[in-house]
Amino acid sequence: MDYVMAAFSSTYAALLAQRAGAEVAAVQVMPVLREVSQGCGIALRLPPEALERVRGALAACGLKPEEYAFYAVSGQGDARSVRLLPGG
Repeated sequence: MDYVMAAFSSTYAALLAQRAGAEVAAVQVMPVLREVSQGCGIALRLPPEALERVRGALAACGLKPEEYAFYAVSGQGDARSVRLLPGG
């Protein structure tokens, strides 16, 4: 896995998550990848080792698990694979 992408159900959730996630990890705002149909079009990119910290920060800031999903992303271009990770 090269990085983790978090996709959100609303722009509000994405902005709240960006603020909460930035407190615990190096997160970057990015567009949702075309392989993922969920969301508002805004996603966060984070290093794999920060997943549990960011997951905890999102829960602590009041986001519900159904408002976001995490994806494991590997590779680039035509060789890119995107896999939904379990849990919110």
